Amino acid sequence: MSQNNLRTYRRREVTRESGYHTCEETTGGECRIIHAERYICEDDSVKCKFKRSDLDLIELFEEGISIIAFGGYIFSREKAKLSLEMSYCYEDEEYVKYLEEKIESETWKNIGIHIEQSINEDSYITDVVVKMKISSKKRNVLDFISFDFDVVSKNEFLDNSCKESFYKKTKMHVPYLYYLRSDLPIDRYLKSKREFVEGKRVVLKSCNRCGRYLPINIEDELKTLSFSLHCKKKAPCKHSTFRAYEIQNKSELKSNDLLGLNIENNKVISYYGHQLECKACKKFFVNAPLNPQRNAQQFKEDGLRRRAIEVLVNELLDRNLIHFEFEKRTKKEFSKYIWKKFDKRCFKCGPDSDPIKLKEMALDHTMPLAYLYRLDETATCLCSSHNSQKRDHFPVDYYSEDELVRLSKITGLSLEQLHKKEINKEVLELLPKCAEKPLALAMGM
Repeated sequence: MSQNNLRTYRRREVTRESGYHTCEETTGGECRIIHAERYICEDDSVKCKFKRSDLDLIELFEEGISIIAFGGYIFSREKAKLSLEMSYCYEDEEYVKYLEEKIESETWKNIGIHIEQSINEDSYITDVVVKMKISSKKRNVLDFISFDFDVVSKNEFLDNSCKESFYKKTKMHVPYLYYLRSDLPIDRYLKSKREFVEGKRVVLKSCNRCGRYLPINIEDELKTLSFSLHCKKKAPCKHSTFRAYEIQNKSELKSNDLLGLNIENNKVISYYGHQLECKACKKFFVNAPLNPQRNAQQFKEDGLRRRAIEVLVNELLDRNLIHFEFEKRTKKEFSKYIWKKFDKRCFKCGPDSDPIKLKEMALDHTMPLAYLYRLDETATCLCSSHNSQKRDHFPVDYYSEDELVRLSKITGLSLEQLHKKEINKEVLELLPKCAEKPLALAMGM
């Protein structure tokens, strides 16, 4: 084998950025408007093969490992199934990883896959291939943006300061977690011959820390992509820094590129607003350095607040907490009941997903506690990642229509109820009763 066919492992100098550093080129208040690359499926599935033959392996987290990653964003007009296979030869042995995902219709989906590989000074890697298959309907329309295929090489990942946060809920932070390029065409490493045309308009917002321009789901903001929302509960966002993004490439745009967007003074206006830093930078360079400065009491605040609301709602409805109420009535454990009811699977991961352990289940208020709905027998079984994503979303804002139909059958909630986006009026009308009794009693304390 010739040396030109492989690249050897190399180290880079560690240059650790402060957690409070802000990018000099961007403020988080800029955007670019581009068009995705569109492919119209000739059959009921499309297969794409991506290949790299010159990847350098870079040691990460001072652990003697390198990470090879692939990721991007897909919009499908129809529901689809995605399968990814990453393979390569390492020291003449073949390594393969598989991943399957569902793609909802008419909204963007971020996808990513990576493999960790132990390395040493004499390591080499060849024939790095990703096979992507998207199965849907014939003539389905697919749009692609921001695909890249490379090793993870961010300088801040070279020492171990980001190691813990990198592995925490990694699936939620793909593909922006890899810090790959977001400006490459889909066919940069594509070996399958495909013909692409101009696709959907996309708004890319800047991150004020890494400087990348990453997509926001401007037409479906509640289904976030690369940035968290700023004023979800108090929309519309009125904070100019978070809601308005100055268009950096307006001179390159056609007049119809701006149709349907809310534009004020050359700025795209977001209804909910977005955080200034992307989800990855917030994870590594905001939350990671700030969380250790919080004391134990501060960490408990959110849990205590939610528990207090739960107790209050039950007190107003003259009900006991569901765990006690259910066990007294049925002699069964409530958590185990919900777990089995959902066939021991995360509802969002789907009926074909692997079962989760009882201790790994998150009990989700199907209708959100933030809007005064109690936890009861209509609760949903979710994995921790999807529970974090759903948070205080109403079901209609988080699940697809097919998922809502399936959720209605499992929980017993009507489709009409699952489509509602309103506060629990029964509890709201009872709230004035809090003034008639001591607050401590109303809170169950």
